[in-house]
Parts: sequence; structure tokens; C-alpha cells
Amino acid sequence: MKFPFQHKLSSVAVTVMLSVLLLSGIAEAKLDYLYNLSNFNGAIASSWVNFGIDRQQKEIYVINPADQSVDVFNNTGLVVHSFGDEGQYGSIRGLALDESGSIYLLSNSINQYKVFIADFRGELNGVLKLEGLSPLFTEDFRPDRIFCQKGHLYLVDTQRFKLLVTDLRGHFEDGFEFASIIGVNAKKRSDYDIRGLTMDEDGTMIFTIPVQSLVYLITPDKKLNTFGRRGSSPGKFNVVGGVAVDDKGFLYVADTLRCVIMVFNRNDDFKFLGEYGYRGFDPGNLIAPMEIAVAGDLLYVSQSASRGVSVYRISRD
Repeated sequence: MKFPFQHKLSSVAVTVMLSVLLLSGIAEAKLDYLYNLSNFNGAIASSWVNFGIDRQQKEIYVINPADQSVDVFNNTGLVVHSFGDEGQYGSIRGLALDESGSIYLLSNSINQYKVFIADFRGELNGVLKLEGLSPLFTEDFRPDRIFCQKGHLYLVDTQRFKLLVTDLRGHFEDGFEFASIIGVNAKKRSDYDIRGLTMDEDGTMIFTIPVQSLVYLITPDKKLNTFGRRGSSPGKFNVVGGVAVDDKGFLYVADTLRCVIMVFNRNDDFKFLGEYGYRGFDPGNLIAPMEIAVAGDLLYVSQSASRGVSVYRISRD
């Protein structure tokens, strides 16, 4: 367990203006670089970590790929707790939190997967028993992503294009294979790598596929919407990566090759609102951004080359 007592924030605050072309003229959006996630020794080096968000407490959970432990950070970017370093959860692929603060940890081994349930401090409470599953989810199903929204758990197998929905006790609610929905046949599935993936609060699955240069949205009633264009200019996707959504109707999309975070208005036909970023090692710059997450007005970006997790404040005009 780690309990640091002080935190040294970066003295550099980088403000980047995002130019947005609107019908009424030029408006602006803004991202302010604040700091990198840190412990009492300074910024924590990591590459392409996965996130879990506690929206009630405004804390972010980061899975360490090296030892499969989990660090918990408060809304100032300071690590306040850690767990899992004794190996009790195996190989953690993802985690989600419900509104009470219970943690659901998805663990994958060679032959099976488990969903562990822990309390808010990471102490094991038990293993979720999945019940009432159809053969679609009892055979050839290996989820690698987990989400929790409004009393529902979502388990996603990105290799086999399957989504399972249960209640918090593991009882089957819904599930389907979505390869046919997005027009991918069985022979081409291996070419359609899902890179970024998230669930909005209403159960819409949102994900990116780099080879298609598209963001996909599949609603609970299995309706599909997509947006995106291939290219290297602002608002276009080169190698599309992580995706996140906030409660204001804004979508955030990382481009791993261009090293930018793009902002789109989901409620206005996915209007492009601008982008932030520049490839480089200076504070506020990005190196191969991948997973991103939004908690309130904070944007978290996981990067490569041991750049750790950078945190930005979101503001909009």
C-alpha cells in the first residue's frame, strides 16, 4: 500500500486555444494542461495504461501493466491508495465502479475470465457469478473490457465483437454479437482491431477502429451511427485511438499518430469543435496518446514512451 503525504504539481500550465469554425463566426474551446498523475516522488512513468472512473468521488483508477496493481488518484492528480500488488486479482484487464463505490475487476487468464468484486479500498468481497447466459456467452466469449452504468454491467469481447449486459448481481439482461451491425464478416474480423472503447450513461457503446478511421456508436436498441474521415488535417483521423464521452454531449477522440485530442459535439451531428496537441516531450505535449477518460471537467490521457498520464482541464465557450 502507498500513502504519500505531499504532491508537487508541475509549475507549467499550458493553455491551448482550439479554433472552431461555426456558422456565426469563430468561437474558441480551451484545454489547459495541469499536471501528470504523480506520487510524492513526482510524475509517475507509465505507458498506455487503462482507466476506471469513480464519478461520485471524482477519483481515477489506473491499472499498472507491469505488476497488475491499481493506483487510485484524487482530483488533484495525487495517488492516495493502491491495491492488487499481492496478485490476488490476477491479470487485470479492466475495472469499473458502481454508484456505491464497489469495484468490479475483470481478470483474464489463458483459459478463463473472472469478475472480482471489491470494496472502495480494493479489499476482495467475492467473485461475480454470471447467470442465465445464452450459448453466445458461455462458448467462445473472452471479455477484455468492463463498464458500469446506472446499475448495469457491460462486458465486451473486442476480438469476437460481443457485448454482454447484466445487472450488478450478474444476472443476464441483454447481449448480442455486433460484427454484422458494423458490416464485418467472419473472415475479416482480425483486420478490424477495436482500439478505443467506452459506454455512455445510457448504454450506448462507442468505439474506434483505426483501419476504418471511424468512430462507431451502437445504441441499446442496436442502432448504428458512425462519423469520421481519414486524413492528416484538423478533425480527420490518421490512426484513431481512445475515445471518451462527457455528460454535456461532447466526444473526445485521440489520434495516436497525429498526437492530438479532437473534440466533437455529439448533439450537433458530430460537429468538429477543434483539437489539442502537438507531438513532443515538453509539458502539455503528447506522445502517441491512446486511452482517454473524462471525469467532470478533467481529461486524462494515457501516452507511450513512459510519458505517464497527463491531465487537462476542459472549458468551453
